[in-house]
Amino acid sequence: MSGKILEIENLTVSFDGFKAINNLTFNMDEGELRVVIGPNGAGKTTFMDVITGKTKPTEGRVFFKGKSLLPYSEHEIACLGIGRKFQTPRVYLKLTPRENLELSCARYKTVLNSLFGRTSTAERRTVTGLLETIGLSLKADIPAELLSHGEKQRLEIGMLVAQSPDLLLVDEPVAGLTDEETEKVGDLLLALAESHSIMVIEHDMEFVRQIARKVTVLHQGSVLCEGSIEEVQNDPRVIEVYLGQQPSISDHQMKVLRIIASMAWADGELSRAELDLMLSQLSRLFSSDAEQQEKLRDELSVYVLQDVPVDQALDEIASPEERELVAKLSYDVIRASSQKSGSESINEWEARDYQDLIDHLDLPSDALTRLQTTVEA
Repeated sequence: MSGKILEIENLTVSFDGFKAINNLTFNMDEGELRVVIGPNGAGKTTFMDVITGKTKPTEGRVFFKGKSLLPYSEHEIACLGIGRKFQTPRVYLKLTPRENLELSCARYKTVLNSLFGRTSTAERRTVTGLLETIGLSLKADIPAELLSHGEKQRLEIGMLVAQSPDLLLVDEPVAGLTDEETEKVGDLLLALAESHSIMVIEHDMEFVRQIARKVTVLHQGSVLCEGSIEEVQNDPRVIEVYLGQQPSISDHQMKVLRIIASMAWADGELSRAELDLMLSQLSRLFSSDAEQQEKLRDELSVYVLQDVPVDQALDEIASPEERELVAKLSYDVIRASSQKSGSESINEWEARDYQDLIDHLDLPSDALTRLQTTVEA
């Protein structure tokens, strides 16, 4: 079991005959950031409940750093080095972020000793560092009840880290957050992943793309598939269980999506600004109905793939009007990230690929003139 922080073998959890977890096998390396996704009812919460000892399995084995967890209680498992953050922030609202973190650092003190006793120099340094890491240094000494929902989420993650767990279990950390708060939580988890093993359960596929290195998909209590976010999103089984139906967008519309996505991925990453603009513009392009546009955003987000070959797709974008539209949408998307950062120009990788796109589209000169005029405006 060397190098594995978590190993689960043939796990089954039954509730009155219903198998919430069904013969599930799973393992995770030390130092890994793993994202677990799946539709409602896939068994994600029960999965975490078993790891933390809240629920005991009907069958199977669970090992943490080579040690079986089955004999231990929930409290004992926490002391072994597994920390869990629930979806709803659990912070002391009347205390400041600094006091919340100090309380979390004092794992073996009573609450009264933690609140009224002296904080060691080492603990003060730890708390100061955590406040910087979670981005709350400037709000360290105001009551936590005055923090935004996203700030409370980051505070609770900091409180979890303050307990020095070897494995962090984080349950839907961006539920109810704004796009900006979501991005900050993602940046925090990526920073923590440099020194911690982290498992994240999440529904927000845009957020999953921001942080995912390896993704496990659960379905009906079992592992459906595992791999990179690109591999998982392109797996027909995942598309079927997530969407519950055949794609509602046509093959032709899919090719438009992939051309534009390939431009956004040209520099090796897809920024939230690029993704948001892509999903918004394409959903409006593919449907005039507001309710259907919302559904399309969710569906399109499943298909945003990295490193998609576009030559064949380009050949099927036939009419001059549609080719001009593809060129304009692609430029708008790759400009979105630079505009958000205050830059006056797109980066060199996306600029190069965009020029290749223009060459492939073979637009007539009057279309290029119109496009240039629109861009400059």
